[in-house]
Amino acid sequence: MKKLFLISLLLISISCEKSENNMIINVNVENFKKGTIYLQKISDSTLINIDSVFVKKNEPIIFKTKIDSPELFYINLDISNFDNRIEFFGEKGEIDINTSLNKFNSNFEIIGSSSDSIYRNYLNVIKKFNNQKLDLIQLSFNLAKSDLKDSLTLIQNQIKSLDKRQYLYNLNYAVSNGNSHIAPLIAITQFSESGKIVLDTIKSSMSEQVLNSKYGKIFTNILKSK
Repeated sequence: MKKLFLISLLLISISCEKSENNMIINVNVENFKKGTIYLQKISDSTLINIDSVFVKKNEPIIFKTKIDSPELFYINLDISNFDNRIEFFGEKGEIDINTSLNKFNSNFEIIGSSSDSIYRNYLNVIKKFNNQKLDLIQLSFNLAKSDLKDSLTLIQNQIKSLDKRQYLYNLNYAVSNGNSHIAPLIAITQFSESGKIVLDTIKSSMSEQVLNSKYGKIFTNILKSK
């Protein structure tokens, strides 16, 4: 009896160990009644399908996959259309994604991923920077047609100033969130061409866990090449 009890405990322990690296994603798409939905990620610079679910009659949409460290994933309704993707930061545990068919990737909610919350805050500010820049670019285009050179120079200087502010924001966000897997992602996408001093500054803020993650290792390799 004692031996049977010990075997049961061992089996439970093994089961828990296997599930520790699992990510479970529950997707709810309002008004999506029938069709295929995909779970995707980037692997070796290529977007690949990890899993797919054919949905009919409002059935639950559940994806389950192994994950070693937080990274970007995508939920896609139509594999041929990039605009239909929801990008999110996946991590171990259970994540809920709520959206609707008409506003699939423009108005959605992600619950259960602390990494995604940090990433979402970052994206919201970057979006504001980009919108300001687009407004200034449009204004400079209009001024160029009107041949208002002094005003055009002023706008171009404002664009340069905005670029500098965005650069500093990226750097500060990466350094301030060294315990988050967002930090190496920002370093890879925004600072891969920067000098060693900048990259060393970002690296010094990162925890060992982050440095040993998927994006942390990619960032370390970039730093080694400098």
